[in-house]
Amino acid sequence: MMEHRYVRRLILGAALFGVTALYTGCRSTFDEPVRDTTGEDGEAGMGYTAQCSGWFPDWISRTAPPEDEPSFQLAQGYPLGIPRFEDGELVGWDPLEPYDNAPWLAHDFMDPNERLDYLTALKDYALSDLVPYDFVPQNKSLGKKHWYHVPMMTSGFFAREARHGLTEERTLRANEQSWLSSSVGAYGIGLYNRIGGYTVGQVFNDPEPSNAQAANAEFIDGALVVKVLFAEYDPGAIVGPDPLANAPAWQIQDPFANSSDTFEVRLIQMDIAVKDPRSPDTGWVFATYVYDESLPAASPQDRWYNLTPVGLAWGNDPDVTANNDPDLDETWINPAVPSPFNADFGLHGRLNGPVDNPESACMSCHSTAQVRTDRSNSVGAYTAARMLPDDTCTDAQAMHWFRNIPGDEPFGQMNVAPGYCQPSNPPVATPPMHSLDYSLQIQRGLVNGVALNHENPCLSLIPADQLPDRAEQQMRMAVIRGEMAPRDVEKQSVRTKKAQALRARDDLPSWKAVGMDPSDKDAEYYPGR
Repeated sequence: MMEHRYVRRLILGAALFGVTALYTGCRSTFDEPVRDTTGEDGEAGMGYTAQCSGWFPDWISRTAPPEDEPSFQLAQGYPLGIPRFEDGELVGWDPLEPYDNAPWLAHDFMDPNERLDYLTALKDYALSDLVPYDFVPQNKSLGKKHWYHVPMMTSGFFAREARHGLTEERTLRANEQSWLSSSVGAYGIGLYNRIGGYTVGQVFNDPEPSNAQAANAEFIDGALVVKVLFAEYDPGAIVGPDPLANAPAWQIQDPFANSSDTFEVRLIQMDIAVKDPRSPDTGWVFATYVYDESLPAASPQDRWYNLTPVGLAWGNDPDVTANNDPDLDETWINPAVPSPFNADFGLHGRLNGPVDNPESACMSCHSTAQVRTDRSNSVGAYTAARMLPDDTCTDAQAMHWFRNIPGDEPFGQMNVAPGYCQPSNPPVATPPMHSLDYSLQIQRGLVNGVALNHENPCLSLIPADQLPDRAEQQMRMAVIRGEMAPRDVEKQSVRTKKAQALRARDDLPSWKAVGMDPSDKDAEYYPGR
């Protein structure tokens, strides 16, 4: 194997709570990404390339993008929390404090007169950070405004592609979209803000995927995830006026293709979910926006802001069992949704966007985010519930997917036969489940790394001082020695070269030592949203 360049990065930011400046730490990442050969699911092998810029792979692709062209890097320098000292020694990390001054908290989403302001505050919070840097959250110009991705979404049927890190979403179907004559693909990527990234890092707190801690998936108030979704752009499939004529566009590639050729996708939808303490039954508020071609824009970059709200949901409206019977009271739909997206709603008018399944709803799908405590090695058994009812479910059974479930409560075990429709003793989870607090992205990462035993091709590339037992020591010594001024944002990178021949000396794990021998693949099934 070729010699690689590594970096040990210790990021010690200053977090201000009240009048006290505290050190915070972030997980170490590589200064420059490293590429290596691997198998399709990260196992030792050939035929695919993995790129690593930290503990977990950025992407796994049959054909890697040329090294002189931009490629996606996983934002995985997750905040470790607030350091806790005893007798002057760092002994651990406390969780980050809830956000109590976030811009959306200035507006009451329960008040019909303030809902558009609430939606605008959410949109501006995310886009003002990410649009200037083309959604590359590691850009140093962001300063303290960090955003993070969920790891281990690099294999399986919906693997991250290598250019922008998009994963495949539910296909835009011509029979559901009046502006399409044939179906086209849809793709998306989600990012968590800093306080949300803390929780992601608590779940994936070990570079061995099977050691992930699902029990840590409880988000702190103020956690926010934004997801931008794109449609494969095929002018020949568009009927009538083009609703994406000037939409922001990216070039992406198929992770399973035999070439690095790209194709164009254009922005169609944005979803935001925020942990808001004013949401009484679920703890979350979901917002959906669609691209609006009718809005003016001064520049192509400004087109990112041409997103008109579809609406808000802070509950599942469990008593609504038919259209307008009764009226939705935990969902608000914007009466000014632009055509042709003004009919793309969920079951009985609930909140949804054009990429989503009309038989469900945004919040309903995400309420199923859970995994079993016994780490079953098949997807269906591990998640124990589909994201939406099976076609064989009765109307009454389908309403089990529209219960209001607090974020710390699992959806519950579903009986597999007949029809995977009837929950066992809801809301009690039997067998015991871990709720994932409405995060289907965390569920996807856990399914790959725990249920399917997909492997981490970056394990053998991690420098010894970045492994869990050594990284804690490095952070402790850096803080104790006072190497950083309290308000410094980043410690300068320290680069070292470590050849493969030196790994044994430096205690780097071998494939065998970390259990990376190839294993039989499970059949995969992801019920599509």
